[in-house]
Amino acid sequence: MLRLADFELGPVLSQLHHAARDVAVEEDRALTSLLPSAAERARAAAAHWQFLAPAQVIDGMLGNSLVFPSGQGAQGKTRLRRAAVARLALRHFRVRDALSPSVASLYPDLFRRTAKFLTEGVGETYDEEYFAKDVRYALGVTAPAGALQFDFTYHISPKIILRDVLKCGALHTLLTYVGGTGWGRWYNEHIDLRAMREFNPDGWTAHCARMAEMLNLNPAVRGIIGVGWFYDPAVSENSPGLAYIRKTQMRHGGFLVRIGTEPHHIQNAIYRSAIRRRLYEEGRYMPTCYMMAWPRRSLISWAERLKSDPSVAFGADDAPSAPALLRPKQQTNGQARASAP
Repeated sequence: MLRLADFELGPVLSQLHHAARDVAVEEDRALTSLLPSAAERARAAAAHWQFLAPAQVIDGMLGNSLVFPSGQGAQGKTRLRRAAVARLALRHFRVRDALSPSVASLYPDLFRRTAKFLTEGVGETYDEEYFAKDVRYALGVTAPAGALQFDFTYHISPKIILRDVLKCGALHTLLTYVGGTGWGRWYNEHIDLRAMREFNPDGWTAHCARMAEMLNLNPAVRGIIGVGWFYDPAVSENSPGLAYIRKTQMRHGGFLVRIGTEPHHIQNAIYRSAIRRRLYEEGRYMPTCYMMAWPRRSLISWAERLKSDPSVAFGADDAPSAPALLRPKQQTNGQARASAP
């Protein structure tokens, strides 16, 4: 089992300790007493499909006005959130899966970024989405992987597959799901808008090669999945610069499952794209969320081929321009987090 002490973090540890101590004496006693139990509940909640669940557990603890009376205002809440994240990282970070060297090497930068925000961003509001992600990073239930991050535990519900078959006649999806033992554990990918430098064809290629290494080390994991509006086949037509994301995975064994349309999917898709906004307003485009699943056998096979055949890399056939990195206007649940381009 991997712990924070297994990484060479240098001054980052001092920064985390500094943030962890930014509490009153009574708050320190309460956190020391209550956080271990809350951390375990948050870790258990991470196995649920709701991405925000671990952070909600921690917020529930901090929101007790009898225990943390000075933490109920905006500034007090932000301060306690920072201290809680630092303490979770220092005392409750655990990774049970074997990590490939390419993924393990990304942790120092992840915690440097986290420690910098916790100690130097004093006065800034702790964005709800970022707090949710940082709680997961601090617990070790979400890991960095370059262009995207991934959760260690996710399950594809058979109901989602059957619904897609009934609505779209996607028999191939059902056969691929069953053939890949799809009801097992998957790695669930998503975007962190603070780490988007690699969101381009080369970055996606490197990311998926890392994920293949992770699957080789953890044979119980069935593959990788991601959920977002940019997997929608319609996006390949109205935003061809993003087509490589879906096309490369589909070309090498991935399969799509239609999830549906919610208001936040529409807002995220049209937020800073004049073309998509115009097509939506004209009734010629309805942003739709899809799940992309890439089973382990197909992904590992692709990664092996990539070593000698660069033509299978992301964007090699599509030659897109780098996508704009956009901030979603709204994110309302765990599925909305993969919605930035």
